[in-house]
Amino acid sequence: MAQFEDESMEIVVRINDTWKKGRKPFPKFGKESLASMDYIMPWLAEPELPHGPFGMIFWFCKKSLFGYPYKPEFKSDKICLYRLRVRPGRFSDRPNVRHYFLEEVLEENVDLMKDDAVYKLALERYSMNTEGKVSEMTVTVNKEVDISKREFLSPYEINKYLMHFNAVRFADSGETRMIDGQLEIPFDARDFICNRNLKLEAGSSIRITARKCTVPGIENYYVLDKLLESGIQDNDLKSLNTGAVTPGTWHVDGIEDDLDVENAEATGWVSWGPSENKNDVFVILACDDDNPKSAALATDHLLKILGDTASFEAKVYDSMVKKIADENGMIKTWEGENDDDVTLTKEEFIKRLRITDLFLAPDGSGSVMVNLNGMFTDHAYSVYINADGSCEANGLAG
Repeated sequence: MAQFEDESMEIVVRINDTWKKGRKPFPKFGKESLASMDYIMPWLAEPELPHGPFGMIFWFCKKSLFGYPYKPEFKSDKICLYRLRVRPGRFSDRPNVRHYFLEEVLEENVDLMKDDAVYKLALERYSMNTEGKVSEMTVTVNKEVDISKREFLSPYEINKYLMHFNAVRFADSGETRMIDGQLEIPFDARDFICNRNLKLEAGSSIRITARKCTVPGIENYYVLDKLLESGIQDNDLKSLNTGAVTPGTWHVDGIEDDLDVENAEATGWVSWGPSENKNDVFVILACDDDNPKSAALATDHLLKILGDTASFEAKVYDSMVKKIADENGMIKTWEGENDDDVTLTKEEFIKRLRITDLFLAPDGSGSVMVNLNGMFTDHAYSVYINADGSCEANGLAG
């Protein structure tokens, strides 16, 4: 007990993992058995501690010399919070970790929804990943929105509802653009944001102010600031929005059949270039962020691959060999009789491979699926493509 401070304090925690009846405590000090649990405080999150302060809480779970008045059992639940009286530890293996000795459980199911300070801090954190500039825009609501029916998934954070839109009119330019966009609608238990009773009809157009998300790699993602007007009649916007979700086609010079465009993806079969195992490959091209009917950016990367499929295959297959071959460059398969494995050379292994599926994003990243020709029962193999064209083997799939 000398490892803990003499004076106690109160803390509120969420339990991640805890000792329970039936789980062996550790270790024993005479007749005493030491139990512990991991805790976090996500409502106190900050850039250095994105999940909040964390650590361990210890207690003796048998009544003897130290005498514990009861055997506490704690819930590892995102909603259930505990107020505890504890003694801070004088030790820690990491600077940001705090350990405590449990003296008493003061309150179970603590309601932080009543704490204004918690939500003010949550609001500060919430705005960190958005631009300071507010943009006025008009979008069409594709599905009915009723925030009043949304459950709180966290009792101490800003909750959010995600709405997809396909066209937008920006007030500063008056221009209407087809766009693959998302609008995040925040709401909180104290209704500081004033969205708790927000209802929007499917097919209606709304005029709003919003802040653009600044997280790298995320495009056309906005966070609602204020609803200025609903039920707007904007025929051009609605027409463009409808056109964005209407199935169409995408033509690529050199490919015999046009690709089908739907839900911001262009899909179809492409004849694979000169290869020992020539075949058709199913291709998925993610449409451009600023136009869900166009896959122009991903098409450029596809044409580079089709221009030298042998080189592309070599990169894909080499990444697989590096991951699954032994130190001698041999690959052990699962296809032997009587459950015996068959070992192949790199050349024998690669000769039996065949690319069946190819996905490409506008930046050139993506993935491929490789048919293993029964070498690993009915599994295929997935390989990631980086934006710079390099490949990383992922693992067996299916």
